[in-house]
Amino acid sequence: MSLLFAAVLTVYLCDGISGVGQKWRRGEYASQSSEQFQESGTIEMKSPNLNDEEYHSNHMPDYLKCDSCRAISYQMQEYLSKWESKNSAVKEGKAILTESDYTEALEKCCSQSWEKHGVIELNGIKRLSGPGLETEDFMGVMMTSGPWPGRLFKMCQAYLGEFTEEEIYNEYRNNRNYLEDFLCFGKHGACKKQKTFQTAFKDEI
Repeated sequence: MSLLFAAVLTVYLCDGISGVGQKWRRGEYASQSSEQFQESGTIEMKSPNLNDEEYHSNHMPDYLKCDSCRAISYQMQEYLSKWESKNSAVKEGKAILTESDYTEALEKCCSQSWEKHGVIELNGIKRLSGPGLETEDFMGVMMTSGPWPGRLFKMCQAYLGEFTEEEIYNEYRNNRNYLEDFLCFGKHGACKKQKTFQTAFKDEI
């Protein structure tokens, strides 16, 4: 009996550590993101200087994909929450959104203007800034419009192609505030591919 208890306890602890580890990695990313611009005594703020590939390519630069994924995840949460708030039964937890509702919410999310998002550059490091990202609080000159809305739209649409709307909605319902765990920090997520925050930027910049 004691051996069985020990085995169950071991499984429980391993599962608990795994869950904590995932949230710790996300927290560590945000923490390192904030600390990165506080390392030097002075902060150099200027308009982002983009090369031809960064400005004219149809694809999001690799070093901005994690930020972009997290921004998209946050917007998906916001849109799904807004759609749920329109239905009193769903709002009270007595029902869930219909397929047509959550599909419309996610499609509207992707087709938004993305006008509140842009790129900032501090101390030579370029980051995406916007709602849901800790970089929104950084003081800097943000470059909006240009290629960024189209790239965010394309990435958002790609997630709707990679996953079904039902999968995304189910993950949202299971973990309402951290859809990014599923989209960005999963096995093949954009943030998972970045072994450490600093290494990723040394490689790209």
